[in-house]
Amino acid sequence: MIEAAFFDVDGTLLSFTTHDIPSSTRRALAALRDAGVALYVATGRSLAMLPEAVRSGFDGYITVNGQVCFDADGEFRRQRIEPEGVRRVVDRVRAGAFDALFMTEGRSFVSGKGERVRDNERHVGLCNDLGDPDEALDLEILQMCAFVAPRDEHLVTDDNPYVTTARWCDDFCDIMPQGGGKPAGVRALRERHRIDIADTAAFGVGGNDIALLRCAGIGVAMGNAGDDVKAAADYVTTDVDDDGIWNACRALGLL
Repeated sequence: MIEAAFFDVDGTLLSFTTHDIPSSTRRALAALRDAGVALYVATGRSLAMLPEAVRSGFDGYITVNGQVCFDADGEFRRQRIEPEGVRRVVDRVRAGAFDALFMTEGRSFVSGKGERVRDNERHVGLCNDLGDPDEALDLEILQMCAFVAPRDEHLVTDDNPYVTTARWCDDFCDIMPQGGGKPAGVRALRERHRIDIADTAAFGVGGNDIALLRCAGIGVAMGNAGDDVKAAADYVTTDVDDDGIWNACRALGLL
């Protein structure tokens, strides 16, 4: 019996077309709750970056790819990137290697607005603030994003043992502290609520969801996911705009 379900946001809960939760997904979430399933958001976004559509109606949040996690009883996990790891990324931004997004709990800003940044902003319906990357040296940085092609991702991790990366799309990679990631948040939540891994389901679409799908009892890839994400899933459903979550829940007997 599924006791908890974890949902990525962009392309999973939210449509890339409307930037809202499809009506069929809302019905599925309500039906899951009626069936006693606890609902959790598992996202690379911070709370401050979450749209209103997903700021309520869930039992807890695994945000910033697992670096800040909280439920109705409060925060239960927080992990920042070591300052030296931040400094090494800032040095590469200053050298012109790539644009980067820097995320604290309540603020995020980009070092520049290159083509990859602009393309991603249009894709997810966000407009990032511009900021001086040196500011990050004095802040609690929970996550960064490097706007680099997959072939250049090594520029982030070369000579930087303080961080690890995961890629949501070709536009950028997430930069997380070593030991971070959505699975770390899921594990902390399961331990907090004494939920067995076999009694969980996870829904995702991006490369940073591969580990999320693998750490749940049932991993569901959306139809609009990449081939690598689908290969990691136990079940592949239809697109987010084609009743993907509703169809998966029906097919898997969760409703």
